This record gives sequence, C-alpha cells and structure tokens, in this order.
Amino acid sequence: MAAVLETAPLPDESSGQAVPDGTPTTTPPALAPVPSGTGLKPIERLTSDSRYAKIIPDSEQLTELRYSSQFVRDFVRSDYNFCASKISVARGGKLRALDVTVRETSGWLAKCVPWVEKHGARALPWPSETIMLEVKRPLAGQLLRCLLLYERLYKRTQEARNEGKLSPERCVAMLLNAEKKLKHIVQVCMPDNDQYDFDGTRRES
Repeated sequence: MAAVLETAPLPDESSGQAVPDGTPTTTPPALAPVPSGTGLKPIERLTSDSRYAKIIPDSEQLTELRYSSQFVRDFVRSDYNFCASKISVARGGKLRALDVTVRETSGWLAKCVPWVEKHGARALPWPSETIMLEVKRPLAGQLLRCLLLYERLYKRTQEARNEGKLSPERCVAMLLNAEKKLKHIVQVCMPDNDQYDFDGTRRES
C-alpha cells in the first residue's frame, strides 16, 4: 500500500496514523537481517513476539519495511509487536482512541513530508536494513505506514539540512515532534479496554 502524501503547512503539534507500503508474502517473518552499511545494530528478535503470535488475524500479510533511522529500528524492535497486539484486542472506546491517534499521526506526517520536499533538496542514496513485519489488522497497517512516513521525513530532513535549505534546529524539532507522536500511540495502547469510555476518552483513575 503506497503512502499517499499531500501538500503541507509548516509542521507543529498534532497526532497520527498509518498503512503499510510493501509486498505481501506468505512465508514466516525472517529476523536475520544483514547489516547494510547503516551502522544500525541488526534486529535479532522483536519484543512481544510470542504475544503477537497468538493473535488470530483478520487477514494476515507480511510487509517489508526498509529503514535507515535509529528511531524506526528501535520502535520496530521494542514497540511494533506490542502495539499490533494491543490493536488486535482493542474494543469499544479504546479502539476508537487508537484509531483517532494513529490517523492523526499519519495525517501529520503525510503533511510534513511534502512540506520538506518542496524545498528541493537533492535525494541521496540511503543504505537501509530490511525486516518483514506481520500485519494482522488494518489499523496495524496504518501504524506501519506511520513508520514508513517517518523514514521518509527523516531522510528528507537530513538532505534539506545538508544543503542548507532547512536549519538543523528546524529538522531536529520536526523529527522530535514526529517521534513524540509515534510514542504517544504506544501510550494509548497500554491501558486496558475498560479504561476508555465509548467515545475514546480515557476514564479518570
């Protein structure tokens, strides 16, 4: 599913969501990545892999994720299976809260990327690592799309900074904001279903 990006205003604060961009396969996920010049440590095992393996999929597919950033590498290793598992069992208000949060994050990222690209920095070749991720629910696919958009934003900001088209401070702030939104998805995943009202509002403890 190719990420469709729109025109964009100057990025500041919001939230988000995503769908994957990759090729479905029918073979089990392979976690034996070979270093490809990124300097990133290969992912040997995903956290919560046994938890996610128990989830019965609506329609299962494997999606290839190519990444060059430390943030996406760490999110995939530590948070993707956890979030995908929580998304799979979310019901009622929690599912609504997750849907809104993921979609807002995806929308924000989809505006940031073309905003940076319009500065016209030359695209550079990037070494990348590759991993196959299981997608068992559509919303997990949207989360994966967020990671793909973050990767694109990461590369475009570095290119724009290298050519002096955006300040280092602006690039760092944009990426930190994007990371904050993605980590917020993890936080929304944590409470149980009964901690959310039907409209997606978190109940007072």
